[in-house]
Amino acid sequence: MTDLIQIENKMINVNKTGNGKNDVLLIFIHGLTGNYLQMHHFQEHFKETYDTLSYDLSGRGDSSIQESPTNIHQHTDDLLQLIDSLDYDKFILAGYSMGGYIALDTAAQSDKIEKIILLDGGGVANEDTSNLVIPSLGRLEKSFDSSDDYLDMMKQSYSALGVEWSPVMDQVINHEIQEVNGAIHPKSDYALTKQDFESFYEYPHSKIYENVKVPVLLIICTGPIKDNTPLFSKDGYSLMLDTVNDIRSTDYGLNHYEIVFNNNPDLNKEIEKFLETE
Repeated sequence: MTDLIQIENKMINVNKTGNGKNDVLLIFIHGLTGNYLQMHHFQEHFKETYDTLSYDLSGRGDSSIQESPTNIHQHTDDLLQLIDSLDYDKFILAGYSMGGYIALDTAAQSDKIEKIILLDGGGVANEDTSNLVIPSLGRLEKSFDSSDDYLDMMKQSYSALGVEWSPVMDQVINHEIQEVNGAIHPKSDYALTKQDFESFYEYPHSKIYENVKVPVLLIICTGPIKDNTPLFSKDGYSLMLDTVNDIRSTDYGLNHYEIVFNNNPDLNKEIEKFLETE
């Protein structure tokens, strides 16, 4: 069950586990067009040992819409305010895709962050990234006759990318749509989501990397999305690996979507080892 948390000028929809007895809160940050349920497999696994929180970024799910113009830094400000509203002294951030940029930007500004996990996110995006992402945003401009029509479209798209369909995927997709005047529409605004994506290319990578002083685990997805091309190139992580003070990385042959929508026990074990390391 989710709750709405008021920050300065928005309501943020959160899904929290735990009773507050742990000193550290593990926060999961989803990707560009996702919602809190995108992080379901990770949250379900780690809630056994940590208090956890996943949330809808503004403009997604049941959170308030972003302010225009929007960019990564707006979402960072949202997270910093959310952190300040929670009764924990220390936080671990696990960011997927766009969530990786937000996690790094937040850690560069807050002394409450202990560690960062980057799930194929936070690197330097290239032209291939744009060519793969921009067409996929087109669905945000469309209306559909029924939720089943939208679900069938997404099922075909994700299944072609190696995503194992499950009841969790049904929940993910249902949470991103709403009925308006008898038609089904994505909750996210096309123009604002596109602005969020375009800010990947304006992100001050070097400055932020230099100010990240906590241990970082970087998971790089080398699996292809289309034409043997991954969403983020491995070379795009070179600057991060050369600049962040304490970082370790692992390559996974999975693609960008398999790593989050499928349950990956080996990856969970690697993250556990990282979190247990002093």
